[in-house]
Amino acid sequence: MAEYINEKTSENKKLSDQVIRHIQQMILDGELSEGDKLPPEREMTERFSIGRPALREALKSLEMLGLVERQHGRGNFIVNNIQSSYFEPLSLSFILSHGTQQELYEMRSCLELFAVRKAADTASPTDILALRSNLKQMMAAEDASSKAVFDRGFHLEIVRIAGNTLLYNTMENLSYLMDRFIERSVRLSYFEGDSIENIYKEHEAIISAIEHRSAQTAEDAMKKHLGKINVPMINDAISAK
Repeated sequence: MAEYINEKTSENKKLSDQVIRHIQQMILDGELSEGDKLPPEREMTERFSIGRPALREALKSLEMLGLVERQHGRGNFIVNNIQSSYFEPLSLSFILSHGTQQELYEMRSCLELFAVRKAADTASPTDILALRSNLKQMMAAEDASSKAVFDRGFHLEIVRIAGNTLLYNTMENLSYLMDRFIERSVRLSYFEGDSIENIYKEHEAIISAIEHRSAQTAEDAMKKHLGKINVPMINDAISAK
């Protein structure tokens, strides 16, 4: 009986893999797009000549890959959640492989210095308004935790304005790791030589450079801003968690 079950499971796996590859190819060929509803299970079992167990295994795998979402009472839909299914394991890998805070800081600098130059070329008046609104809300926030949320949003918004989806998804994942120390960095700025008012001024300088389409000035302003967060501070912040 055990041997039979293993053979059956193996066969279902092979069949489900074929379905996964077929649906992935349909997406690549443009036959399926985000938001499209997949056919009912009965129709798919007939189309792919497989049983329901193999089909459901395939759909479950596609859901884990971020390609399919099962909506109760409505069916299965094509979605675009690939970034979380792809980047979250990278975060876990960084933590489990004992990645250093220096590496994290260097990666952030590379991404943001490139992004701010791009933003200076591509920002619209609406984008500038969004950045100024973020700064205004950060200034109005009453506690360090709230200010940290707006600080994170400010940097992500600049990457969004740069207009590179892969860059944005990478920055989102990087921000997940950086959330472990950003709040403490803002809190420390009240007491350790860098007033929160200076942070506001640095954000304003970055916005102004982007608004005036000065890529070099924007990069210099971002470099100065990021330089305020040093590795010892990061280490202290993470060890304090």
